[in-house]
Amino acid sequence: MECKICETKVATILGKPRINKSFPRIKENNYTIVRCKKCSFYYINPVIDLTQDEWVELYKDDYFENANITDWQIRLHQSEVISRIKLIKSYSTLNIDNFLDMGCGEGFVLKEALENGFKPYGLDIADNLDESLDNVKINFFNGNLFEANYPNDYFSAIYIDSVLEHVGQPMLVLKEFYRILKPNGLVFMIVPNKDCLVNDMKKILYTLLFNKSKYGRIKPFVPPYHINGFNNTSLKNAIQLSGFTVVELTQFGGNYTFWKARRKFSKSYFIELLLYLIGLISIPLNKQIQLQTIFKKL
Repeated sequence: MECKICETKVATILGKPRINKSFPRIKENNYTIVRCKKCSFYYINPVIDLTQDEWVELYKDDYFENANITDWQIRLHQSEVISRIKLIKSYSTLNIDNFLDMGCGEGFVLKEALENGFKPYGLDIADNLDESLDNVKINFFNGNLFEANYPNDYFSAIYIDSVLEHVGQPMLVLKEFYRILKPNGLVFMIVPNKDCLVNDMKKILYTLLFNKSKYGRIKPFVPPYHINGFNNTSLKNAIQLSGFTVVELTQFGGNYTFWKARRKFSKSYFIELLLYLIGLISIPLNKQIQLQTIFKKL
């Protein structure tokens, strides 16, 4: 199987994925996790053959219910959304216009975009919009990007947070972005950094437990269902091959004080505290848990 990004057919086998027994038509020995030797993109081989309806059911049943998000994390996310919309406006050279959030989830980014003068469009394969947005002027499409069939040169800005790692054909998505984005329009995107320090530490742990074959950096069959894995190299390569120009590519995350939101001296408290310390170390090593990029159609 060739790489979804650079189409190279040479890859390194990393191991077997963890399995969710409720995952449709799954047999563990049928799948391996591999890394492209040319661009370092991580992917599952062979391609997972689920229909869109089957993916929708998985996200409805597992994704938000298993997130275990605290009120403190919700407030953190809200503050991050505000700063991201401001960042998009600071980089934009176009008049404020149509704004697309692909994978809009509960819709809080759309609400913030509306408050900043954008005309918000939300898209998601599952309808999880918060009830508080029922009376808000948002154009929501329940389906995938290609079914939405937006016009050429339609959006001045596209927002996509933690979505590209879930889609079957990431390059087709990026090329569709190029079609529907106005000239000089921009895309703000966040994906997990699969070469982050936390993942390196997990690999060491699995090796020490003599279970190295069970670790492959991505989790296609258990929440959060990441079927693709990006690092700095593969993400930049994908963006440029789609015709875009990278304006900014940075890393963040891993050093959040989530442990403060946990019950003191509980198991989750110590786990979050350990992850916080690892996150601090990851900053000077340039191995933080998230990749954030802004790229333009010039």
